[in-house]
This record gives sequence, C-alpha cells and structure tokens, in this order.
Amino acid sequence: MKITVRGALLAVVPLVAAVPLLAGTPTEASPAAAPVTDATCVLKGHGVFAHAVGLGGTNLPVPDTLAMTGTASCVDAAGADAGTGTFQRTVAMPATECTGDEHGDTSTTTVHWTDGSVSTFRFDRTDVVKVNGTASLVVTGAVTTDSARFAGDAVNAVGTSAGTGCGTPAGETALDSTLVLRLTR
Repeated sequence: MKITVRGALLAVVPLVAAVPLLAGTPTEASPAAAPVTDATCVLKGHGVFAHAVGLGGTNLPVPDTLAMTGTASCVDAAGADAGTGTFQRTVAMPATECTGDEHGDTSTTTVHWTDGSVSTFRFDRTDVVKVNGTASLVVTGAVTTDSARFAGDAVNAVGTSAGTGCGTPAGETALDSTLVLRLTR
C-alpha cells in the first residue's frame, strides 16, 4: 500500500511482519525451576559424647565426638510412607560447649532401611546454637549418589537436641535429638 503525504510517497509495511522477530527475544531471564520435594524424613536419635561437655561446670569450647543411633521415618510429598529404618552417625565437633555457637560440624549418617537397603546422608554443614545443653540445629548436605533411596537429593534440615548435665561437676554426657530433613532434587 502506498500513501502520499504532501508530495512524499510513503510505503506502509504491515506491523504483523515485525511481531515474529520480537516473539523470540527474551525480555527477562526465566526463573529457575523450584526444587521438587522427594521426601520429608524425621531422624530421632540418642547420642553419647566421647568426653563430657562442660566438665566441672566450665563452659569452655573443646573438641569432642558424638556417637548417635536412632530411627528414621520418611514420607513422600503426598504424605505416603517412603521408608523407615535405623541410623548411625558419628559427629566430630571442633568446639563443643554447653552454651554458645558451634559451626561447621560435618558428619555422615547411614540409614539402614527395613527392606535391607542403605542410604548415606552427608551433612556438609551443621550450625548449632546451644544454651545450657539445649540446641537448635540447621543442617545442609546431600544424599550420596550410590544410595538406595533419594540418591543425589539435596538435604536441608532443622532440629533440636537436649542434654542434661551442663553446669554440673559431671558435665553433659549424652543428648537426645530430633532432626527434620527436606530432601529435594
């Protein structure tokens, strides 16, 4: 189509021709896909310290080791049973104390499922804030790729632990904990 405006000849190009050129042009970055929850697991355990914490009523940070055993129960995203079993974990703690912050603890938790299979949860970081033997826990890590269940999943967890004996001559020798893990891929 041609249009004349005060002696000038103009060509009109339909706008529709330009639309396909703009359709493939991203205007903003696509958001990353949200992680998919494979399961939520609850680990309930009992741990024994290699050396009493706060022995003699002192509150000095000292290296220690905690040997834990307990039960694991998991449900999938729909709430259906995704496995139960028992676990063992040994935690090397660089600075254990009755009250204070403990950071960077790492550990491996081996879960023996009731069907005889095994999964390994590697906790890369455990942040602990402890007051008079009661602690809040924040854990991150992953399930190893050779695990029978949840292989390669990311682990994000929160929990609590409580022990007795802090501030006493005998010190804290054991604790009980509950850790809730979200396993995502």
